[in-house]
Amino acid sequence: MTLDWSRLRHAYGSASDLPRLFDEIGDSELADVAWEELWASLYHQGSVYEASFAALPALTEIATGRKPGARRQALSLAGRIVVEEQRLHEPGYVQARYPAAINELHQLTQNQTMARPFEGDEDDFLYWLEHLLAFEGVPVWRRRLRREEHPVVCPSCALSLEIDLSHKPPGTRLRDPNAGFRVVGREGPILTGIRPAAPADLPPLASRLHGAAVGAEQSAVAEHLTHLFGCTTCPDCASDFSVPDQVAAFEAQQSLSA
Repeated sequence: MTLDWSRLRHAYGSASDLPRLFDEIGDSELADVAWEELWASLYHQGSVYEASFAALPALTEIATGRKPGARRQALSLAGRIVVEEQRLHEPGYVQARYPAAINELHQLTQNQTMARPFEGDEDDFLYWLEHLLAFEGVPVWRRRLRREEHPVVCPSCALSLEIDLSHKPPGTRLRDPNAGFRVVGREGPILTGIRPAAPADLPPLASRLHGAAVGAEQSAVAEHLTHLFGCTTCPDCASDFSVPDQVAAFEAQQSLSA
């Protein structure tokens, strides 16, 4: 059955233009502009749409090479779409709706993370690991692996905190729970550090990701993961807590209130 794209919506309205864009990304003269339009339509500043998920089979055809187009671009776009699955659907929706496509996308993504040498930098590698977890249906860490700021709440005193993994060295600071965003360069000081987990003590998922980073000679990623799955101390009540436990708890709370 042919999909009626006009019945679906993307960032700019009707998705009726998607068949044209899928044709144009196979044309060397039109591909660059078509890919820009496709990314903007299906993954607009992190937002996804019904048409985004409906496009997964077509993106799979390109990523596998069965249809013309930039294979890595298609695989990357599919990954970012599935990372944001929970914005529109319950976890597991894409695995149930598009099982064949997801299986192929997962295998291709696994190949990317195992490629020697890896094509990209440390941040690229973390993106591909997120895609891998998204295709596996793993919650939380499909969108929380990167070196960024993670809001958390102290489990002992309920103080709002921020785990800053982009800071060198990474650490914990106070956070205004009412702030919708933080102006770059205006953040508060790091008050307590993060004690990284020993690689041998990492939980199974983190251990697998750490092993993938070590295997790909991504030492900075491997070190980052030991901090993401490490421990820190509340700067107010001085209680110690697990970074991943509180990142996951905050994510769960946000999902409930969404």
